[in-house]
Amino acid sequence: MNKLALIILALALSACATYKVVPESNLSKVENPTEAVRVAKVNEWPEGNHCFEPMLYVLTLGIIPTHCINTYNVSSGPQVLGQVKVTSMQGWVALFMAPFPAWQYGYATEVESEIKDMVQVAE
Repeated sequence: MNKLALIILALALSACATYKVVPESNLSKVENPTEAVRVAKVNEWPEGNHCFEPMLYVLTLGIIPTHCINTYNVSSGPQVLGQVKVTSMQGWVALFMAPFPAWQYGYATEVESEIKDMVQVAE
């Protein structure tokens, strides 16, 4: 029974994930608030393609973490507002990184809405 509990604990820890959303520079303010803010993923190779070594991650049950960096362009109409980098980590290391203020616990699935919330309207 103890071995089964250890295996379940190891699998639960290896499934932990954390991410951070960081603008590369200050995002410009939206001049025309009636136009929608668009967020588009634009990765330069090798970003986003093969972000981690899955075999080592699986064989070590998350001790060797995954590490992925995705780049997003933020625009509103013809106006380019800036770029945002989203870094995500998965594995045991996520438990130690999640308490830091820049990192958020969970999978980076809905980062587009978080990026849109970072954009401010010019007054």
